Amino acid sequence: MRQITRNRLVSKKHITLSTGRALLFSIAVFLLGILLSIERDDWTWFARSGSIIVVIGIFLTSSQIIENSRRLRIRRYRHKQNFNRDYAEDIKRASLERSRSLDEDIWENGLRGLYLLVIGTLIWGFGDLAGYLF
Repeated sequence: MRQITRNRLVSKKHITLSTGRALLFSIAVFLLGILLSIERDDWTWFARSGSIIVVIGIFLTSSQIIENSRRLRIRRYRHKQNFNRDYAEDIKRASLERSRSLDEDIWENGLRGLYLLVIGTLIWGFGDLAGYLF
């Protein structure tokens, strides 16, 4: 029981630290956006800083999706390692597989959605700079 409690405390502490770091980084990006905008007299830099802050927020709020995706990969690996044939259990196992598969698909879609949000936000904020590359 202590081990479970200890793991939860560590996990909660990690989440708190991540939130604090994300907030500090967001404030730094915000201030940098203002400074660059004033210095260059171009307020698109402030808009770009907003794009980065959105990406930070996406990662922060999507931490559950990321963690569950990691757990699913571990569970799949363990399941493949421990798989043993027992004809009497085949029906139960097939039902469990369908249920697990649906849950895994839902979480994987959430993770893909997270990536699309991040990429789309960065393109929205910085897409005009692509012209300088070509």
